Amino acid sequence: MSYPYWPLWAGLLASGLLGGAACKSDEPRDPLVERAAFGVFFGGQIQDRKELPFELDPTKQRIGIRIDFRAPLTHSVPVAWEIARPLAKPKKGDTPADSVVEVGDAAARVGEARLDVPLLLRQGQGLGAWHVRVKVDGRQVIDRDVLVFDPRDRREREVDAGH
Repeated sequence: MSYPYWPLWAGLLASGLLGGAACKSDEPRDPLVERAAFGVFFGGQIQDRKELPFELDPTKQRIGIRIDFRAPLTHSVPVAWEIARPLAKPKKGDTPADSVVEVGDAAARVGEARLDVPLLLRQGQGLGAWHVRVKVDGRQVIDRDVLVFDPRDRREREVDAGH
């Protein structure tokens, strides 16, 4: 005996409308966080970036972390971050190390639906691959590399390549 609606059920399963193995995303949803981003604050938004120019002037570029919560918070929530950067220029006599790690924390307060954590770039910070890790209420919401580069050096290389 054949089931007359089998093609319909098969299509629904394959499209993910009935759940199961054909889920749109394999990542579990965080119960508190809708979106977490690291990048450049721009016009009230944040541009989540994989590459960042190293710009010391905060009037030209502001970077940081933005956490958008699913709903206004009913309790205070801890937010912790760490950024591992290559050493700028190790000095003679320094112990060998691959990177330096900057850590910080904040608390998202009751009623907040968004938390912005501005970060400052400082003279002497190493360029290259920075590893950014952010946890909200002990759960990791960002864990990725960001390439931080010297924009003047990149422009010079592009000009040299064009000649």
